[in-house]
Amino acid sequence: MDDFDVDLIDELCSSFCTPCTSQNTKNDNDTKNTNESLVLSNRKRTSTLNPLDSSKIKKVCLLDVSNRSIVDEYDEISTLDESALQMLCEEWEPKSQFPTLLTRVAGLLEKYRNIQSFHTWQKKCLDLPARRKNQNLIYTLPTSGGKTLVAEIMMLNCLLHRHLDAIFILPFVAVVQEKVRSLQPFADELGFHLEEYAASKGRYPPIKRRMKRSLYICTIEKANSLINSLIENHRMADLGIVVVDELHMIGEGQRGAILESLLTKVRSVTPQLQIIGMSATLANIDDLLKFLDAQFYEERFRPVELEEYVKVNDIVYKIDRNNSNDNNQLIEHRRLDFKYTKQHLLNDPDRLVGLVSEVIPNDSCLVFCPSKINCENVARLIISFMPEKLLEDNREKRSILLESLVEVNEGNLCDTLKTTIPYGVAYHHSGLTGDERQLIEEAFLDGILTCLTCTSTLSTGVNLPAKRVILRSPYVGSQFLTLAQYKQMSGRAGRTGQSQTGECYVIAHEKDMKQLREMLFTIDENNTGCDSHLAINNNYAIKQLILNAISLKMCSSYDSLLNLLQKTLLALQADRLDINLENILDECLQYLIDAKIVHIKEQENNDNSNEKIKKEIFYETTKLGKATVEGSVELGLANSLYNHLAISLINMNLENPLHLLYITIPFDLPNITIGFRQLVDRVSNL
Repeated sequence: MDDFDVDLIDELCSSFCTPCTSQNTKNDNDTKNTNESLVLSNRKRTSTLNPLDSSKIKKVCLLDVSNRSIVDEYDEISTLDESALQMLCEEWEPKSQFPTLLTRVAGLLEKYRNIQSFHTWQKKCLDLPARRKNQNLIYTLPTSGGKTLVAEIMMLNCLLHRHLDAIFILPFVAVVQEKVRSLQPFADELGFHLEEYAASKGRYPPIKRRMKRSLYICTIEKANSLINSLIENHRMADLGIVVVDELHMIGEGQRGAILESLLTKVRSVTPQLQIIGMSATLANIDDLLKFLDAQFYEERFRPVELEEYVKVNDIVYKIDRNNSNDNNQLIEHRRLDFKYTKQHLLNDPDRLVGLVSEVIPNDSCLVFCPSKINCENVARLIISFMPEKLLEDNREKRSILLESLVEVNEGNLCDTLKTTIPYGVAYHHSGLTGDERQLIEEAFLDGILTCLTCTSTLSTGVNLPAKRVILRSPYVGSQFLTLAQYKQMSGRAGRTGQSQTGECYVIAHEKDMKQLREMLFTIDENNTGCDSHLAINNNYAIKQLILNAISLKMCSSYDSLLNLLQKTLLALQADRLDINLENILDECLQYLIDAKIVHIKEQENNDNSNEKIKKEIFYETTKLGKATVEGSVELGLANSLYNHLAISLINMNLENPLHLLYITIPFDLPNITIGFRQLVDRVSNL
């Protein structure tokens, strides 16, 4: 039987297949009738289990359908089916393992995620030929539609059924940390290792385990280093699946170039390895499908309806995407009726607080801000308008939250959080520690906090939905908002099971409206956005890719390097981007040779037919090049770092650890230069 015929996903999907019956009907049927109906189901099989084993399975696996929570009207309401379990037990080897495994997976999904059934689209996606045959797959779905669950089920299938390791690539450190927390109970219960590769965490190469498989949860940069170490140690065969969340980031600057390089290496070394890409929005989909040799699945399902608005001054316009007339897609909806004094308008000229106050404290609100400092300023602005009676809401729980934050910070807490949390308001950005983020996120989900001011990081991966999402400005940092970023942020609007609709408001000025209209309505998602960024920054990412390929012995000749570049997304878009791969390869090789990172090696090759000796040229990394790859050092810093360490070695002072401490200071701190004398003075004053 092939791997894709019966596997963990089939088991889970088939167990989510019995229509829900009413409580009255259930009461009218006794246990005997229930068992008879199950035996006569469409998936009837002859059981080979002895009566004792069969009764145990029935006792463990039959669930009370009356205890299920209310699910969305678009879902197929279902519960575990005993006949399906018995059928699958017959096919699982050894037979005794399956009931325990299946009920544990289903039980964990219900216990930790409150998931008792799959959405219809999830079942369709998991039943695709690409999934069944372990082929590459790209799928898109609006944010909060359940994309990640499908990927997690596929990874569990790889770990528990195919007995291979898995890599889950996420865009930000905070998202990796949140996902590690989310999956840890599954790892503990199901017996696989969960390893975090983000910030300072991650071991290269990872520990090789005989019995248990590993799930590596990584940022893009750490995943690239992890793949390098697996290639170098000939362990790519242990890997069964690579899942990339927010695949659209392949078209976003230097990080997108690293992601493209990573996937190119994976496709080159192990073409049979399964790659899964998912995103709420994808552009240039045809190019991406060719690049990954993948199938495509798209669904527009969203569990909660999204209402979109744009606010200019005190007028709120509703976005009508069903209107084909560009001039009528923004319809004047209402005017804000929040009563501002003249002083209030001076403090809040964009009338942000008016939008927030319509929602809190009865519902939740997320306010996306362009920068971290703006998050903190907006949080203080909001509470300056709030009535003191809000201090009575959840007073005890908010006091406990403050005490917990002080405790994890060893007695310290920023003044902003001390001031805003009693009102149910807090900020959320990368400046918080992992413990702080976790406490604030849990408090928001539990309703202790009702408003978070946050950066765009929260829109990706961190599961914090709200009734209303407000975009403080159509800018992220200094850059105008992209359609992908807008979809990520707006996708956080709406709580499944708690509201019928979610609301997204964009606060804009008249001067931004033309560009905002273009972003919302006229950009062709299918033709722009996910362009390769390998060739940006003077071909930096291509130089790094070539160096990795030579160092890891993936390529050694000019032709093999050119063949590697022809497997990139850049090669597919070369004509449109006016790129000549051979010219770029020549330029990059010359740079690496001049930097003494790569050197040329000639090898004589006897041509027996003509009895002539031909010299073939090969490329090898120098010691500096090898160290650059293994240390994940930026190419531009390699020589400078080497020279710095060489000078330090000559003048090493080992009387105390101070000189060693100085050497370990990060070499590439932006706009910061720390002299050794400064360090001595600082330590002396401690």
